[in-house]
Amino acid sequence: MRDVLVCASLAIVLSIPAIASQSGGKALTVESSAAGKQYLAYGGKPLLAFGPGDESRLISRNDLEAVRRWAKWQKDDGMNLLRAYPTSVPGAINWQTGPQPTPVQLGNAVHPFKQKDGKWDVDAWNDEYFKNMSRFFSVLAEYGIVVHLQLWQVVWFKEDKPERWAQNYVNPVNNCNEWTRAYPHGRDYMNAPSDSAAGRHRREWVRRVLGSVKGHGNVWIDVLNELENAGIGDLKWSREVVSWIREWEKANGQKLLVGVDMCNYRHSAFAEFEKDYDLVILTELHRDEALRATKDFNKPIVSVRSSDGSNRMEDLLFLNSESVGPQHQMRYRTLCYRSVFSGLQSIGAYWKPEVSEASYADMKDWPVYARALRKFWGKIGPFWPDLVVDDSVVGHAVTPHAYGMKSDRLYAAYLECGPHTAGNQYPASTVSIKCPFQSFRVEILDPRTGRTRLGKGTRAGDDVAVQLPEFTDDLVVLVWRK
Repeated sequence: MRDVLVCASLAIVLSIPAIASQSGGKALTVESSAAGKQYLAYGGKPLLAFGPGDESRLISRNDLEAVRRWAKWQKDDGMNLLRAYPTSVPGAINWQTGPQPTPVQLGNAVHPFKQKDGKWDVDAWNDEYFKNMSRFFSVLAEYGIVVHLQLWQVVWFKEDKPERWAQNYVNPVNNCNEWTRAYPHGRDYMNAPSDSAAGRHRREWVRRVLGSVKGHGNVWIDVLNELENAGIGDLKWSREVVSWIREWEKANGQKLLVGVDMCNYRHSAFAEFEKDYDLVILTELHRDEALRATKDFNKPIVSVRSSDGSNRMEDLLFLNSESVGPQHQMRYRTLCYRSVFSGLQSIGAYWKPEVSEASYADMKDWPVYARALRKFWGKIGPFWPDLVVDDSVVGHAVTPHAYGMKSDRLYAAYLECGPHTAGNQYPASTVSIKCPFQSFRVEILDPRTGRTRLGKGTRAGDDVAVQLPEFTDDLVVLVWRK
């Protein structure tokens, strides 16, 4: 996580099919519609991925039953996404312990390195760690869950909060390896040339992680969480890591979707790299960035985290026990719909707290919202390859924000209150949908419940005037061609 650091954030992902021998025959791919629109698919069907998950603890615990309990919770309530990263530290950060988080040892933890004389030996790779990670991906595939896998999490190498780098395995104070003494800072290790001791170690790390991914079609690779944050990595650095991945692909006969979460995206700087990539990742939704990326690159888009602002603490949802309440669950709901109506196909979510402090059981509303969102996607997903974002199709909305999408078979509108607000009551009203269908059917979906009803629409020149009921916070309007 960036710590209250405002970044306009994008990442781009390479799109190539992934084999799926251990993923129930399914694989993540990028497909193209008849009109040329690029979209993300899983098992050949348009994908919508969303839901909160423990980003660091589940993947590094030898406790597949805990993974199954979490995966079942997601699947039963319509969710299918986990952002995760292999651990760079022997303890987890308890994000709830006030302004100065303290390390918490993982129960049933597995470590990527072995120990020697009470210190870590970062040249002694623990094969069991990577085998455990492979089993982890297999379990998630059983439940239809896709993984946004980051090779490194930048916060463990930054030194703005010294207690983080202080825990890192490759910090020379924590290991017995003489070569690490040349890299006293996390940035030194991460930015070292590829032909240096640190560079060779990073390359072996990548090879080991990819070995865990081998045979799994439910994982895409993100080179680094927040590239360039604290001066760690840049686009040339990321391209070199991608070259290591491509070499691994050739040697192992498996193609992967590869990307990088980029902090401080600069359109002009990225231009020389754009031709290599297929898929855009937003660190968090900035709608103007998403629409510009779609226009300029025609690539599927996903996001990393649940923030409905610009990375201020009050923008981050599910970060700690204070940000998992009813209003925060509702805000993630509106963020998900807003994201879909911005062209995104995956909406990441934090889950920092330990279960004992803010458990999923406390989230009474979100599972209902999630099932409603999955029902919504069940309706529009088959039409996604042809749907394009066009807010001009919506007029006279009663809400402060209204977004639209259209195709030759479906026009859709999302009316919402906007971020950082909840409990807004809207009276019965009429919304205009600029739609050419002469014969049509109107459907209204309540994102709070998933309940649908037939709506009444009347042709009014170029528009269909749709009568809306009273509603709270947000509403979806679908106009189908008969």
